[in-house]
Amino acid sequence: MDQLTFVLYTILIIVCCNIFGFFLSLVSIHFRPLHKYRIQKRRIKAKTFYNRLPLIIFNIMLLIIFSSFGLYYLYPLFDSSLNFNLLIILLQFFIILFIDDLYFYFLHAWMHKNSYILDKIHRIHHKAISPFALEYIYVHPLEWIMGYVGPFLAIFIISLFAPVNILAFWMYQLVRNIHELDVHSGFKSIFSKWIPFWGECEHHDLHHEKLNGNYATTFTIWDYFFNTKIENDKE
Repeated sequence: MDQLTFVLYTILIIVCCNIFGFFLSLVSIHFRPLHKYRIQKRRIKAKTFYNRLPLIIFNIMLLIIFSSFGLYYLYPLFDSSLNFNLLIILLQFFIILFIDDLYFYFLHAWMHKNSYILDKIHRIHHKAISPFALEYIYVHPLEWIMGYVGPFLAIFIISLFAPVNILAFWMYQLVRNIHELDVHSGFKSIFSKWIPFWGECEHHDLHHEKLNGNYATTFTIWDYFFNTKIENDKE
């Protein structure tokens, strides 16, 4: 697979996931029978969603540009043969997910501990007390780019030992994007029943409500390990 094809397919995964997130957000906001199933009972106003769309769209375009250039020049670190070795695919997929998630935990916690960064940058994302699916992209552009350093860091680390499997990276992109939509959806996650320490919507909703603690996203184990887990005092 050549460089351009690899980049285009990666962008296609990102775009398709976020188109799905757009329609998921619309349904969760406008389809009233679903509102009773939301974890938080605060109603999301349609006006709020549409007012936030310009920044969301801008960040998607920013991600497309950033990813296109980054992946194009990092292409030599990938195995272009599309190796279907399932063991390699799964191993590298979990390594990318692990490195990215740990990186984001520390980045997220730091943004909350640094009052300047919290007020000037991360506070934008926390305008959402009761978020909708696509709101994971409603962030300051600088935070958006900083948050996307994780997978590139993982690519560098893996490439020190072996070429990065393209299918493993695509699997990471798909799972990471779907997980972000799930964890910001406002509804109880179906995946946490089967995956231990899987970051679920209840966990992240509480973070939006309380502001401090529950910094982990994909795997909640980091909050247990670093003692930043907070519990719902309503239970």
